[in-house]
Amino acid sequence: MGDEMVAIKALIQQRHLSYAGFCQEWEKIAKGIDKRLAGSHPGHAQFYRWLKGDLRSGKPRTDSCRVLETMFPGWTVDELFAPYQERTPDNHRHLDLTGVYMSRPKLLSEVPLYEMIERASLVRASGLSLNLLTQHYPDAQMRRLIESGTRFQMLFLDPDSEAMKVREREEGYAAGFLAGLTRINLKIATERVRSLLETEKRNRVEIGLSDETLRFNITLIDDTTGVIQPYLPQARGVDSPTFLVERRTHDGELFHVFEQIFTSLWERATLL
Repeated sequence: MGDEMVAIKALIQQRHLSYAGFCQEWEKIAKGIDKRLAGSHPGHAQFYRWLKGDLRSGKPRTDSCRVLETMFPGWTVDELFAPYQERTPDNHRHLDLTGVYMSRPKLLSEVPLYEMIERASLVRASGLSLNLLTQHYPDAQMRRLIESGTRFQMLFLDPDSEAMKVREREEGYAAGFLAGLTRINLKIATERVRSLLETEKRNRVEIGLSDETLRFNITLIDDTTGVIQPYLPQARGVDSPTFLVERRTHDGELFHVFEQIFTSLWERATLL
């Protein structure tokens, strides 16, 4: 390829990735595509051949192409191994808001929950009662996912908190109504999911309580997909607008915002 830098090398340099960092990112993406792809990252020698654009043995195999095109959104494999040409910034390409729905059922009718989490390694959720997970997904199916390696972090609003009372007033319910529903979902998570797992696998389900004012219902699937709903006055969570966020770039600005919110809440939570 002469003195021209191959695109994949330029993009890796822009992200300041070492070989180890590249492999770590590869593994996250590969597992999100198919858990059977775990351990499929290129060897040290192959990696450096790629940086030279050396494809004497032909294109990478199909699964590797899928991982590469997910790792570098907007770039085909052919473009990744061609001379690098800087692209004019396109602000729309960097937005990771990919769907807006008038309610949660509208989203689920187009993007079923099982399709989003069936191959997930990590599911993180925070909100009032977490109906999306506890009511929309069968207990047995959730246990099957956990037994195969999926981890869950589930953060409920504390039924005894002042924030719960505030939310009940906002939605126009009698005191204790939403708290009671949340207690039911907590029992589902603790007694019908976690406690029925083999002892050594129960740590894959972490359950916490928050006592902070609700602003968003957040469900994050791996490092790639988010289902976000704002909590609105006089509107049930199921009826509020629902946003689908899919990380399209390495930085994933919007996804990162909600990931930070979840992490902040989780760090202050009381774990059960």
